[in-house]
Amino acid sequence: MMKIILTLLWICVCIVSSAQQNNLVHTTGYKTSDYGAIVSYLKDGTGKSDLVLIPGLGFDASVFKDFVARNKKSFTMYSVTLPGYGNTAAPPMPDSVHASYGLQYWTNGAIEGIRKLIAKEHLRKPILVGHFAQGAQIALRMAIEMPDVIGGVIAVGAPAKFVAIVNGVVTEYPMQITVPYIDRYTGPQWFKPMSKDAFDKGNYSPEVYSLNRQTGEALWKMSAGVPLPVYVRYLCEFFASDITLDADKLRCPVLVLRTLFSPEVLGKDINNYIKPQFIDAWDRMAKANPGIIIKDILNSASFAWKDQPVEFDKAVTAFVH
Repeated sequence: MMKIILTLLWICVCIVSSAQQNNLVHTTGYKTSDYGAIVSYLKDGTGKSDLVLIPGLGFDASVFKDFVARNKKSFTMYSVTLPGYGNTAAPPMPDSVHASYGLQYWTNGAIEGIRKLIAKEHLRKPILVGHFAQGAQIALRMAIEMPDVIGGVIAVGAPAKFVAIVNGVVTEYPMQITVPYIDRYTGPQWFKPMSKDAFDKGNYSPEVYSLNRQTGEALWKMSAGVPLPVYVRYLCEFFASDITLDADKLRCPVLVLRTLFSPEVLGKDINNYIKPQFIDAWDRMAKANPGIIIKDILNSASFAWKDQPVEFDKAVTAFVH
């Protein structure tokens, strides 16, 4: 009897907690930024070639500090922080008209902010370096939508798209099914009531960022510092996108620096999404467009410029020049 009572109490606590938790809105008192405003960025370097460095989901411009320090003479670099990451403020949450994750409301605002950066700095055909989930998708989308503005794209340590794993089986659904599912279930029923602790436990693990344990854990802490409503909004927009469908629309050269992780990382059941998302999906995208070149980087997780700095810098330099 006591066990039944305790179970009922636990269920009641969960219901009350879920009713109070809402990760689809900003926390009370959160001060937002202007939608579509020029993104925060750091400029460094004196090289003739311009690089716009776009960090991936959860990260800010500081992650490129080591790459920038090594290449000041080779490039002029603009390290971006997307609104809501680092010490920057996210835009307001979308109204009901723009609420669908498939409309890419926040992502479009970030793209507009980067476009304004390019215009402000009078950059001519810059190379966009898009990192990880979100960063790579933004870079590729800008290249497709602004062919007269963007000179090329380097995608680094990124999933080409979100691929679902259902009962251990790689399962891909068309976007007309995926987007409504994320709008109706993933966002409001899964992420909305989720606790921060549960989200962190289910999010990307440190070994996805770097094969060096200390580096991976430091990067994980940075990503985990992003307010949960901000992370959830951007993450669901990534889930509700598929840049591979537009591979044939890319007109500029594209270099994919595909990180192959390690057998130990790939062999874990919890990481069963890495191969289909980070590795296999790029092969299909490259087949759809001969302008997409894939270079594999061994013994590296998604932060290739930290795990394999010499090989990474060499590949970037060869592509740009």
